[in-house]
Amino acid sequence: MATQAYLRIHNILREEILGGRPGTGEKMPPERELCERFDVSRITVRHAMRLLQEQGLVERQAGRGTFVRRSHPRKLPILNIDYTGSMRTQAPDVERKLLNREELVPPEHVGDALGLLRSEKCFLAERLDLLAGEPLAYDRAYIPLEYADTIEDAMLVRVSFLQIWLERQGLDASHMVESIEAAEAAPECVERLRVQIGCPMLLTTDVVYGANGAALAVFESVYRGDRFKLVSTSNDIPGRARKTALAAGRLDDNADAGSVSKSGAATLPRTGSVRRRHNEEDTRP
Repeated sequence: MATQAYLRIHNILREEILGGRPGTGEKMPPERELCERFDVSRITVRHAMRLLQEQGLVERQAGRGTFVRRSHPRKLPILNIDYTGSMRTQAPDVERKLLNREELVPPEHVGDALGLLRSEKCFLAERLDLLAGEPLAYDRAYIPLEYADTIEDAMLVRVSFLQIWLERQGLDASHMVESIEAAEAAPECVERLRVQIGCPMLLTTDVVYGANGAALAVFESVYRGDRFKLVSTSNDIPGRARKTALAAGRLDDNADAGSVSKSGAATLPRTGSVRRRHNEEDTRP
């Protein structure tokens, strides 16, 4: 009878934990409270809690009590810098929430990228991406006012906003330049992404260019470092281009690997840059 009781209590508490009640890192009710709730002895409650601990769902902290264990969820891969496509395949249930939209004078670096005058305003939208209620990333979209007249809230909450906006606005995007850097979580990240100050974050800046070479938009995105990883595929294997050129007779065997042949055929470019140029439109924005 006692055995059935502790298993029943374990099953109930397990379902509550998996359902987020209490949430990750939160303290479990004290033994006395659980005894009263289930009308059982303290020994029975301890058996149930021990089983939860063995399953890695809770952890005891000396002098503090028992807490729901912090899990380490799988990091979502951003494949070839394509956030939209990656979320479509890796996390199709991602929800985008509009935090704010307004017209303002952007930060100087954004205004310069967009080719705006110092006092010229642009459109700004701030958005938050969540998965099962957990905030994953947020971004700021800066768009010149002349290209923002068709933007609706329903568009902004679409993960594929960029493609939809370009089509509706009748714009032809030729390429996008993306900068990537690592940083520590700022106070704004703490509030929006529920992380601690100093946690690793991934920052990206995407500048979308039109066919005439003018910038159409700037997207600044902040990703949680504990929930994302970058994965890319490259056909540029060190030494491959050199061997190909040698075989074709386009490169002197004594030439440096980074040189260009007399015919103009370039060997493998140097790597290591965090700035990438894309001809694809369907990325994070």
